[in-house]
Parts: sequence; structure tokens; C-alpha cells
Amino acid sequence: MLKLRQFDKSDINSIMLYLNDNEVTRYITDAIPQPYTESDARWWVENSESSSLTKAIEYKGELVGCISAKVGEFEYSCSAELGYWIGRQFWSNGIATEAVRVFTDMLFKYTDIVRLFVSVVSINGASIRVLEKNGYLYEGTLRKASCKNGQYFDEHLYSKISE
Repeated sequence: MLKLRQFDKSDINSIMLYLNDNEVTRYITDAIPQPYTESDARWWVENSESSSLTKAIEYKGELVGCISAKVGEFEYSCSAELGYWIGRQFWSNGIATEAVRVFTDMLFKYTDIVRLFVSVVSINGASIRVLEKNGYLYEGTLRKASCKNGQYFDEHLYSKISE
């Protein structure tokens, strides 16, 4: 039912739809432009096609979100920051939990990554539950770590270490 795959041009309209939903982008990076245009989606598809660390999340044959890992540099090159989002109409179906499980397992099995971490806005309970269900451990709180739309957010740092 769930599949992680490369993005392709047929995903452009869905990406635009999901990333123009304020509820989807509410707690994720401001690096995602608003409004999210067709040109933005086309750039994303073209630039993620060759990446093994950026995957489209497909559920029952339909694009529903994205999951990725950004590997650190130099002495942090065996660590990566995990990020993901799911289109709102697919929330509460266990899709994010399953995608994080599959992607985490894949990264630990097929790459040199030994530590995955996520900094998640402290009031984003749904994402925190996804991480905890997958064995990510709370490491601490980063106070006023981010500011979005003039509002400061504490962030919780979670990580998982390869066995």
C-alpha cells in the first residue's frame, strides 16, 4: 500500500495542492515558498529526481507526501536530519508513521548514516507521536528555536541511532 519512490512530473499538481495548504506547511520550514507555484513544484521534481535521500510517499497509487534526509558535513557526515510532510486529506491514517519506519530502515541499511535526528515544533503532537512510534528518542528542548509568522516556537530534538 505504501511506496517510497522518486518524484516525477505527474506529481507537480499534487505537490502544489498540498504545499499551498497552510495546515500542511504550518510547522515546516519556511524554505518552502508561499504561495507554492507550478514553477516551484517543477524545480522540486527536477532537482530531487536523482536524489536517493528524497522520496515521494505514495499511498494506494497516489502521491500523498514527501520524506527526505539531509546529511551533515565533515564530522557530521554520518548523521542526517529527517524531514517529512503529508497532504492533509491523508492525515490520521498511519501513513507518516509507516513512511518514517520504511525510510529510517532503508537509510540505516543502505547508507553510512548512523544517526537520524529531527527538530520538531513542540506543539506538533502528531509529528512527535510519529517519531516516538518509530523509536526516536527525545534528546531535549531547543527554546525559541524557530520563528514563523512572527511567532516563536520551542522545538523538541528527537533522534534514532542505527543498531
